[in-house]
Amino acid sequence: MIDYYQTHDDSLAIVAMKYDILAAQISIWRKVFIRDGIMGLRSHPKGRPSKMKRKKKQVRQLEKQSELERLRAELVKKKQELYNTKLENDILKKSMTLFGPSKDVKKHK
Repeated sequence: MIDYYQTHDDSLAIVAMKYDILAAQISIWRKVFIRDGIMGLRSHPKGRPSKMKRKKKQVRQLEKQSELERLRAELVKKKQELYNTKLENDILKKSMTLFGPSKDVKKHK
């Protein structure tokens, strides 16, 4: 739009009507373009910067995720140990029914 205004002989009001914006806005953009070039027209952060950086929040989320992954891995390991213990217990029960108690075990009266 600034390029159109500078290359054509149309007035500021005509260009503003053509693009349906305020003439003052075109004037401001033109001043910024003359002062800073095309980089001045690009969007940039406005307002006061936040006191707390977002990086800390992202780090906390990563720590929570890594903690969650660690706990999940620990849960899987515990489930596997429980499964192995149950299998071992079942094998011992079967061997007791098939072979009977060992002779070393004495019954107490």
